[in-house]
Amino acid sequence: QAHLALPRFRPAPFGRACGAAPGRRCPAGTAAAMAMPSAAWAALLLAGAAQAAAGAPATPRFKWGQTKDLIFLSVMVRDLDKASVSISLPDGDFRFRARNTKGEEQALDLPLREDVEDGPKFEVAQRPDKWGIATVVTLVKTHKHRWDVLVQDPKKFKGLMDKDWSREDQSLEPEEEAPYVEDNEQLVPVTAKTLNKTIAKYDVVVVNVRYPWCTQCKSQDDTFAKAAKASKKAGSKNKKMKGKVAFAVLDAREERKLAKQLGATCDYTCEYRVFTDPAEDSVVLKSSWSEEELLQSVAKFLGPAVVEISSDAELAAWKETNTTCFGGFKTKASPEFLAFKRIASLMRGELVFVAQFGAHKTVGIWPHKQNYSLEYDGSWQDSGAAFAEWIKPRALPLLQEYDWKLRDTYEKLGLPLAKVWLNDEDKNPTFDKVVRHVVRRVAKRFLGKIAFVEYKKSTYSFELRDYGLSNPEVFPAFGISSNATYTSVKYGFEVTPEVAPSAQDFWKDADNAIKRLVGFCDAVLAGTWPEAHESGPVQTNWTAGMVKKLAWKSFKEIEQPEKPLLLELFGKYRSESERKNTEVENLAKALEPHADKFTVASYDTSDNFLPQDEFKRDKYSSDTEWYWVPAAPAGAAARPPAKKLTKPKKDAPIKTVLEFAAKSLGGDALNTAELMSRFEELMKENPPPPAPAPPPPMDGMGGMGG
Repeated sequence: QAHLALPRFRPAPFGRACGAAPGRRCPAGTAAAMAMPSAAWAALLLAGAAQAAAGAPATPRFKWGQTKDLIFLSVMVRDLDKASVSISLPDGDFRFRARNTKGEEQALDLPLREDVEDGPKFEVAQRPDKWGIATVVTLVKTHKHRWDVLVQDPKKFKGLMDKDWSREDQSLEPEEEAPYVEDNEQLVPVTAKTLNKTIAKYDVVVVNVRYPWCTQCKSQDDTFAKAAKASKKAGSKNKKMKGKVAFAVLDAREERKLAKQLGATCDYTCEYRVFTDPAEDSVVLKSSWSEEELLQSVAKFLGPAVVEISSDAELAAWKETNTTCFGGFKTKASPEFLAFKRIASLMRGELVFVAQFGAHKTVGIWPHKQNYSLEYDGSWQDSGAAFAEWIKPRALPLLQEYDWKLRDTYEKLGLPLAKVWLNDEDKNPTFDKVVRHVVRRVAKRFLGKIAFVEYKKSTYSFELRDYGLSNPEVFPAFGISSNATYTSVKYGFEVTPEVAPSAQDFWKDADNAIKRLVGFCDAVLAGTWPEAHESGPVQTNWTAGMVKKLAWKSFKEIEQPEKPLLLELFGKYRSESERKNTEVENLAKALEPHADKFTVASYDTSDNFLPQDEFKRDKYSSDTEWYWVPAAPAGAAARPPAKKLTKPKKDAPIKTVLEFAAKSLGGDALNTAELMSRFEELMKENPPPPAPAPPPPMDGMGGMGG
């Protein structure tokens, strides 16, 4: 006799059967399903009996709750065999498999409303509830927001699904979902079923894959709708443009699987997908802030990805006005051409791809207005991946002036980015021409390995700080970042007296400059050039009785000091900084008779990078800390660890600092009473500058505040 496990029907409060909060309406269709007539229930019972008789798995009851970040899903099975529980997420949907103690299969498959992360966690409850033993599953939401329902079609789970109010964050408010497509009749809605038909109907289809609740790209969504309206208007005036371009919208929540394939997100990137042929891959198109700019970007897709020619004269004409990639292929069906065309489609607008048919001719690129060309001798067996990697850096100029609009281009390129800063505030066209000549010759040697750009001092000199080239700023300057992102590792090339008498002399000697810069680039690529960091200027006039002002560029004097250091770590934004600077100056002067034993030094962490392995300190801490840094023993790889003044940890008075130095030095070499007396005398001889006077009261402000 087959065992039939049927859900017990009981009326639910209005809205709860679909998972909505009490008093809220269910999604369309579920309310009607709740009012199922008795005949329908009888049919359901008969279907369940037939399923059980056939030995099909039973469907267990379940309940769910949510927070902004998580979904909690409890699946209940009577007499659960706890060892049999299996949870998985095939294609992003929920799958539960288990058996009861009689060996009867239990199965639950839920097509989830939205995406969750891989690696679900679950635990089996120790005690059963009225529906059986619960397996409590925790799912991490991909997009952190309130789901309106758990599954795509709640009515399919009527009578099986409840809301778990004990795990529901009831403070989550429903999100407003504007009827974007309905409010913009010029937009074409597409689904997985209609996308290919739409692509076949138009020359170009631009798809905005969006979540109806996402507001990250609201401005870009408005621009997209305006561009669609402008495009439709242009088509009504120009018959040649009519029906050429469609601006389409895919609901990423309703079409989860396709949206995932198209890289759907809810973040600031706001990208579109452009289709020109159902058989070809889509191309990513970055959003624009104006409809005119977006329409210009879309216009690049109206022409063919590959221009077909029949003569050398046609090829010469294209080379005359564009950076051109040309290849000869036996037929349009040859695998090499199909890969060539695929990459051409992905790189529309970046250069011109030209093909000739009938005979094989090596693929090459001719940069516009350059006296050289390059031939591709790589593989075509990978759908063009190797060709794309080869051509993308070669499609860019050897050296071009950087603009913020190019950031995305260089970020996607993924290569180290070499930068030369020129002084546009003190223009010297002849000298700048020499500098560019040097950099282009270096860039040519590193094609495909490093990209090269030119920065203006007036716009980008602030970046010199991260390359350790800001104190002082010397132009032209040169550095390399590991990639084009803000978080890249930086490397600076400093023209020191050992390299050349001055930056001008360095660049004017082109052969020597090229040799030095090639060596710098090689060392960066090999990982042997030290990482650059912000640094203040290196002190060059120190003598005994002065504070030795150390910087990142002279940090080795902290790592390997010849004599012990009484080291002050401070930030220049501390309160009464000028008074404290004077105190340290006078302390160093008072300790001048002991300069053969140790050195008073300071390190401004607000202007210099500070490694955090030994000195734990925030960059902009507005306080003072004191350390005793032992000398490095002769021949030793490292010195003993530094000792910190801890009572008090910060802003210690000078008397305490002297006592700390005497204890660290050992013996009775320092007479702290005499040194303190000398320090007080020096404070009278060399007093700190007077504190700024408080601002005068503002006239006419009496009576304010009561």
